Amino acid sequence: MRSCRASASTRLLLRELASGACKPGPVRRLIVSEFITLDGVMEAPGFEEHRDGRNAWALRFQNEETQQFKADEVYASGALLLGRTTYQIFALFWPEAPDNEFTRAMNDIPKYVVSKTLKEADWSNTTILRGEVGAEVAKLKDQPGGDVMVYGSADLVAALIKHDLVDEFRFLVFPVILGSGKRLFRDETDLKPMHLVSSRSFSSGVVLLTYEPGDELPSSRYVEEFRWTKEQVRSLHAAQDTDRVLATVLFTDIVGSTERAAAMGDRAWRQLLDHHDEVARTEVGRWHGEFVKTTGDGILATFDTPTRALRCAFGLREALADLGLDIRAAIHTGEIEMRDGDIGGIGIHIASRALAEGADGRVVVTRTVRDLATGTDLIFTPLGSVSLRGVPGSWELFEASIGS
Repeated sequence: MRSCRASASTRLLLRELASGACKPGPVRRLIVSEFITLDGVMEAPGFEEHRDGRNAWALRFQNEETQQFKADEVYASGALLLGRTTYQIFALFWPEAPDNEFTRAMNDIPKYVVSKTLKEADWSNTTILRGEVGAEVAKLKDQPGGDVMVYGSADLVAALIKHDLVDEFRFLVFPVILGSGKRLFRDETDLKPMHLVSSRSFSSGVVLLTYEPGDELPSSRYVEEFRWTKEQVRSLHAAQDTDRVLATVLFTDIVGSTERAAAMGDRAWRQLLDHHDEVARTEVGRWHGEFVKTTGDGILATFDTPTRALRCAFGLREALADLGLDIRAAIHTGEIEMRDGDIGGIGIHIASRALAEGADGRVVVTRTVRDLATGTDLIFTPLGSVSLRGVPGSWELFEASIGS
C-alpha cells in the first residue's frame, strides 16, 4: 500500500486514510499566513511602496504580542514559500536587518521562490521553482520537514488555492480601512467554504482568524425561509430599471504605468498622476462629459453622445502627451446603472473589458459607437470579434482615429 501524499490538503488525506487507499506517512502542511486590513487589502504592510503612500499600516499596530506570534510561527516552520515580488522585498530587507534571533531565523530558514523570470536568488538558502506551480509545490510538500509558510504573494496564493494545496489560512486582521491596494482574494476566485479552527484577539485590536478549507457550503432552513419569489425578483428589476440610462462610457489608462511608477518613485509618480487627473477633468468638461472618477492610472467618464466621447479621447491623448504620458482608451455606448456618485452595470463591464483589448495609444470602440458616431473625419478600423471576459457573446471592436 502506498503512503498518503503529503502534497494533498489535510481533508484529502483524511479521505484517503478513511478509505484505506493509503497508509499514514509524513504530513507537511502548507500554511498561508497574511496581514490583512478590514477592507481586505494585503499590500504594503511594511515600508514597501504603496501607490497612494499608505504603507506600513501593519507596523503601526504591531506590538510585542503580535511580533512574538510571528516569530514563533517562523521558528516552528520548515520553509518559506514566496512569490517573486514578496521574495524580492524580503531579500532586500532581511539580510540587512538588525541582528537578533528572529532576523537570523528569517535568513537561515530554507526559502523557495516561485518564478519563471527571476534569474538568480542571492538571499541565503533560496531555491527558485521554475516549473508549473501545482507540480513544484506538490513535490515540496512531499519532502520531509516542517510546515511550509506562505507570506504575502497574492498571485501565488491564488494558484495554490486553485490547486487545492493550502491546508490552513491564518489571517491577522488589522483594525484599519486602507481604501486602496491589492487584495488577497481576486474577484474571479471560486466560491470556497472555510472552517473556522480558532480565533484570538490581541491588545492592539488585531484579531487572528485561523481557517481550514471546507468541503462544501453549509445550508440551513433560512435558505428557504428567506428565498425570494419570482414576483419579488421582477419587482426589484423594475425598481432598478428606473436608474438605468443610455450613455456612452469612456475608460482610459496610462500605458506602462507600473514600470513608470517604479522608475519615478512614489512621490514623483503621485504628483504626475495629479497633473494627469487635472488635465483629464478639463478635457472631459470641454466635451460636456461627466467625470465619474479616477481609476488609479486612468479615468471613467460618461457622455450623452459617442461623438463627444471620441473627441474627448483624442483630445486627452494629445494633451497628456505633453506630460510625457501615453494612454489607451475604450468607448462603449449602452445601458448603465446610475448609483450614488458612481455608475455600474453591464455597459461599464463591456467598456472596461474592451480597454484590456487595446494596444498602446489606441482608442478602441464597440460596434454601437461606430454605428452611432458622426463625423466625416472619423475612421474606424476593424479589429475583429473578441470574447470579453465576464461579458456574454462575441463583440466587434474597432480602432478609432481621425483622418487627415
